[in-house]
Amino acid sequence: MTGTAFRTASHSTRREFSAAVHRLIQAGATADTVLGGTRRQLPPGLAQRLTGLIGAPAEWNGFRVLRGLFADLGEPGPTRAHWSETNGAADVPYDVGLALIGGLLGEVFGWINQQGGRLVHNILPSPGYETQQVGASSTLALAWHTEDGFHPERADFLLLACLRNPDRVATRLASIRDIKLSDADTVQLSRPLLVIEPDDSYAPDPGRKDGTVGIRTVWGSDGALCVRYDPTYTQMLTPDPAFIEAYARLEPAFEEHAVEVGLEPGDLLLVDNDVVVHGRSAFPPRYDGTDRWLKRVLVRSADTGRPARPPQEREEHGFGQQRVRPAPRP
Repeated sequence: MTGTAFRTASHSTRREFSAAVHRLIQAGATADTVLGGTRRQLPPGLAQRLTGLIGAPAEWNGFRVLRGLFADLGEPGPTRAHWSETNGAADVPYDVGLALIGGLLGEVFGWINQQGGRLVHNILPSPGYETQQVGASSTLALAWHTEDGFHPERADFLLLACLRNPDRVATRLASIRDIKLSDADTVQLSRPLLVIEPDDSYAPDPGRKDGTVGIRTVWGSDGALCVRYDPTYTQMLTPDPAFIEAYARLEPAFEEHAVEVGLEPGDLLLVDNDVVVHGRSAFPPRYDGTDRWLKRVLVRSADTGRPARPPQEREEHGFGQQRVRPAPRP
């Protein structure tokens, strides 16, 4: 993955960002409300510097890592045993800070049936999930996937903030634009011949819709391909061997071009969800408060110049899953 940018937040930017986050928390802001209003969230000068540090997504070549941006937000407390557990006020600065950074890129959102409808999600190992293909797994590697690939309103950007990663567990990344698909495979994978279903992190939706609206795996122009991929939760709508074989070639191609990033506490990873698939290496959980702990935010882009997704996506129902937006500020 050529041209990938790893940037480091300066000490002054880290300190100013931390001070701004704590002022907002003292004023009553939470991750779910800090973006829910017209009042300015960050000082204009700081917002401008952070936007420059993030850079234009078109320059990311699929992802960007900002080292140390959250390093001055304080000790987050022990890693939770489950996403729903609370540590009181210890990790609130990370929630608010991540929501604020997401707001610089577009609209932060969550899902009604995922992690209680919260905007900021906890990504950590949980007992009973070790071998599932969800963010709470551990002893099984998390397979390549597009975040929420089942939904037509999925995120344009995925943001991951690292609170703890003592074993340097790798987040794995691979770009569809590095693979050099053959013309024949591109044609095959542009056919709407599969369905992706919601993963097991979603609570059952009593109003869930089913159906067979076929989706494309790749779209876009040569040199600017986009991808939608989650083989664990995919159903093929065709027995055509040409399509099935083209699809099967994606996984080893992603492996060949994989980049592994060992996030450290304070780091922020930004991923273009239309360009890069991601996964995670396996690791043994300890369940003693010291395990790997990330925070996740989903963002819909404010950039109207992004490559358009296939118009057929408007026909999809998203299996009844609905987005949650920031709540009004008190």
